[in-house]
Amino acid sequence: MATLKYKLIPAGAAEGRVPINLIFIDKKDVIAAGLTYRQACEVMAKNFKEPAAVDIIDMDAITVTSDGIVVDYAIVAFASIDYGMINRDFGFLSVSEQGYSEKLLAEEPHMKQWNAIDAYRGKQLFRGPNFEDRWPRVPHNETQTITGRIANNNTGSEMMNVIDMTEVLVPAYGALEVMKDGEVLIGVAGPEISVGIGMVVFETYGRIFNRSYGAGKTAHNSGEYAKTVKSDYPAIAGRKSTLAEYTLRALEIGLVPGKDLGCSPAVLSIAKAGGFEIAYDNIEDRAWVELASVGITKEWLQAPNEKLSHDEILAKADEIVPGITDGKLFKVSDICKVCEAEI
Repeated sequence: MATLKYKLIPAGAAEGRVPINLIFIDKKDVIAAGLTYRQACEVMAKNFKEPAAVDIIDMDAITVTSDGIVVDYAIVAFASIDYGMINRDFGFLSVSEQGYSEKLLAEEPHMKQWNAIDAYRGKQLFRGPNFEDRWPRVPHNETQTITGRIANNNTGSEMMNVIDMTEVLVPAYGALEVMKDGEVLIGVAGPEISVGIGMVVFETYGRIFNRSYGAGKTAHNSGEYAKTVKSDYPAIAGRKSTLAEYTLRALEIGLVPGKDLGCSPAVLSIAKAGGFEIAYDNIEDRAWVELASVGITKEWLQAPNEKLSHDEILAKADEIVPGITDGKLFKVSDICKVCEAEI
């Protein structure tokens, strides 16, 4: 009988830090099994039976973090499964490919990374679903699937059990490490990540929003409360040095936080450490209020500091990059099972 290979991080993994079953499937394994993305998720629902969030990932494509950093992997479909099924209308979503164009690069300056960085040039781009792929959902901001107890939100990066109100965040660098069998940092997201999630960039069919807000603005618009929005949730993140490496790629081609890139605490802290330009005057007052609530003030950013090299920033990333409380590194092989589902 044919099978579909997948990776499972079970609820309770990582010393009880992971509250929800998380399933990751490589696009290549879906193709090898002769399935569509939806069929692959239906196979998982019938085989797994338990509530789980499912992400199908293309390791040869690129995506974009909420603060505008390009990463060389992409979620191409995601789903929620429960009771052996997928909700017919709302349980599954495909992620739409965004075609390359000079117009897109002009409208979205952070996407200059696509053409300027060798590792990304020529790759397919997937961020979020377009209006056709979202139907029958109304065009609000939630790119979310839901079946039974499980919601898989913000294009497969925020998974929830809507009955017991547990949730886990899986930022891009965490999912990337899961697929690479690397190491993940798992802990409580903390106030800095909570604030950072709202510091988005202007994008067409982004992972979270469609052509809303922009660099220097806050999508949360919650004042000092922004630091509480996602602060208590566990997060499966990559190493901070991995986040720093990808952020430095963007900064080193001349992209400016607050103008081209989102003004998240992580991006601003790395820019300060490396002496990179920051568009202070383009960061709106409401964003400054949220940043100040986690200690990122204009005065702190402008205070003199030793300018560190690329390699020095990577070596000191754990000190430089804020976020993750009570974090612990885990080898993916220690918390993740490689399984096969019968087709």
